Amino acid sequence: MNRPLKITHSYEYTFDNNQVKLSLSKKSVLIPIFDQKNNQQIGFMLDGPLGITADLVVHSEEGAVGEIIEETYSKVLFLPADLPFLSLDHVKEISPLEEFQPYEKLISDFNFHFSRANISNHLKQKGVLIQTLKPNRTWLITNDSTFMISSREVLGRRGEMRLIWVGKKEIIFVNEKGRIKSTKDFLSLRKARDLFHRVMDIPYGSIFSNFRDLLRST
Repeated sequence: MNRPLKITHSYEYTFDNNQVKLSLSKKSVLIPIFDQKNNQQIGFMLDGPLGITADLVVHSEEGAVGEIIEETYSKVLFLPADLPFLSLDHVKEISPLEEFQPYEKLISDFNFHFSRANISNHLKQKGVLIQTLKPNRTWLITNDSTFMISSREVLGRRGEMRLIWVGKKEIIFVNEKGRIKSTKDFLSLRKARDLFHRVMDIPYGSIFSNFRDLLRST
């Protein structure tokens, strides 16, 4: 595990979906994360600032819906290990860290629940997961979608038009034609949740306990 990489210069990376931009900083350290049971690297922990700018806004028949999110985090977990924004042009291997115990504790402190046996294979095919601590966020980024999951809300955009916004009191949908639907239009939230899964087809939805809990408590 103690085979770190260091970012050699500050740079920015925009995902293929053109919805999310990462800003990575010089001298930040990347610690490989392993699934010890299978002796397989599944990701990295970043010690250093990470900026995320996400355009989670779509244009509907009633105007713009969603948010543009700009946040900076200091400790981040990346999955999988094969990340599109890391290359030999950006990082170099450095000597093992002498004080490694704080990193082990930090990794264990991530409030993050997933099936290690399944997630690495899914992410290799479908996208990148970013888990932060302060504030606690889960980001899922694929070639056409972005989902931000927190304890208070879920905000997701798929392509140019579709959007889902799950809050404590309301769920808002925007479909591919720009039409808005809200839970205020439904007789029950159960129907809204069923439509939510049908319309957005969220990847890895069954992996995240905080996501399921949010849907249950809405």
